[in-house]
Amino acid sequence: MPPLGPEDHSWAATPLPAAAFAEDEQTCLANGIYFEARGEKKEGQAAVAQVILNRVRNPAYPETICGVVYQNQSWKNRCQFSFACDGIKDRITDRRAYATAELIGHQVTNGEIWLSSVGSATNYHATYVSPRWAQAMKRVDKIGRHIFYRTINGGWDCEVAPIV
Repeated sequence: MPPLGPEDHSWAATPLPAAAFAEDEQTCLANGIYFEARGEKKEGQAAVAQVILNRVRNPAYPETICGVVYQNQSWKNRCQFSFACDGIKDRITDRRAYATAELIGHQVTNGEIWLSSVGSATNYHATYVSPRWAQAMKRVDKIGRHIFYRTINGGWDCEVAPIV
């Protein structure tokens, strides 16, 4: 279980289901890391993996990695992770980057990597966009070209945070 900080949500201490370690689930995690953050350093890729696994732990999201990564994939440009519903064929063109994504995915799943600055964050976005939902969350860190957020009240009873 990850070491939680004082502001992290209690659900983040929930152990991952055994299925999270299965090959198909790890492939979904590697795909999420690769297509969302392959241009980032190891820390940025681990942060994306941590968000995906935090969602698996959070009762407001699907209970599997594949369920989280591909949630709402049939909603054109409105799914949880843009690569899953952007209409572009997901082709792995950089085998080395994909191998790195696989390794980082395993390390985060196994608890070898936990970024306390990201903590129980369940959301992030690229620095070049400003989604509406970010106003209702607590910004926790910026790593590379992504900004990470933690929900207010655990994620199932969000209050709108004041715009600063």
